[in-house]
Amino acid sequence: MSGMLLSPRRALAQLLVGNQVQQAIHVAARLGIADLPRDGPRPAADLARDAGADPDALRRLLRALASFGIFAEDGAGRFGLTPLATLLREGVSDSMRAFALWSGGVSYRAFGGLEYSVRTGAPAFEHMYGEDFYDYLARDQEAGALFDELMAWNTAPAAGAVAAYDLAGVGTLVDVGGGRGDLLATVLRAHPKLRGVLIDRTDVVERARGVLEAAGVADRCVTVCGDILESVPVGGDAYLLKSVIHGLDDGRATRLLANCRRAMAGAGRLLLVEFVMPPGNDPFPGKLMDLLMLVGCRGRERTEEEFRALLSAAGFRLTNTMATKFGYSVIEGRPE
Repeated sequence: MSGMLLSPRRALAQLLVGNQVQQAIHVAARLGIADLPRDGPRPAADLARDAGADPDALRRLLRALASFGIFAEDGAGRFGLTPLATLLREGVSDSMRAFALWSGGVSYRAFGGLEYSVRTGAPAFEHMYGEDFYDYLARDQEAGALFDELMAWNTAPAAGAVAAYDLAGVGTLVDVGGGRGDLLATVLRAHPKLRGVLIDRTDVVERARGVLEAAGVADRCVTVCGDILESVPVGGDAYLLKSVIHGLDDGRATRLLANCRRAMAGAGRLLLVEFVMPPGNDPFPGKLMDLLMLVGCRGRERTEEEFRALLSAAGFRLTNTMATKFGYSVIEGRPE
């Protein structure tokens, strides 16, 4: 078995070319190649004609991707889909096309400024783009829509676990920074007597209404446009924030949580869905996400003790942390 392990040199070399593989996948997604050979393998020249690409260059791109199991070349020089390539199709179940477009686009360019962030502690995104990350999303509608789609894909695996969380005594659930509403829709479907309120930026809420209507829960949900750092809707029995706190520094995170504390009814509940950073050297999705927060938006991933301190500063006590199999945890807070 030990003879099958990569040498340190080979292992490091594979990691160092990861950005090349990412960009190859990104370009294939941008060109929509996976949507072209639906009826079987096709010559690269045919795919290039339909995609508006150079035939020889596209053949070389697909040959490289095929060596990683993304597309496959047959004996006649035609390229067809593989299970990995199928995930790059648009509109299919579990499609990762948005992930490929985002990670190889905006995220890739921002991550190129990692050294700047490590040296200064400031977001490379702001240094490179000249504006705050969330202002950029609000201004660039295409990027904003793609980011919302990515967040919906990212939320889907954990949505069932969140929906299964004990919500006894909760009549109204406020989804703070709820994006397109995919998570709230899942929770409302699982709890037919529950009512929901979703608050986010104006451009995001416009997309959320369609998602909630398609899920058949719009009649039990109110959408609100607003700045969550200024205020959140009052009267909720529970306030849900999924992947919101990790995008904020401690000061703004405390401010937002304090807004929730002031707004909640009686003995309400706070539910955060976040990565909880574990000790040790084992791989964990939050560790690279933490670097994305560093270069992108002044946010950070936190340990359980850091969440405990953050909640305490906003008037909550941490009462429960429930890990899910998808890396995320549901962190419950109650008013102190």
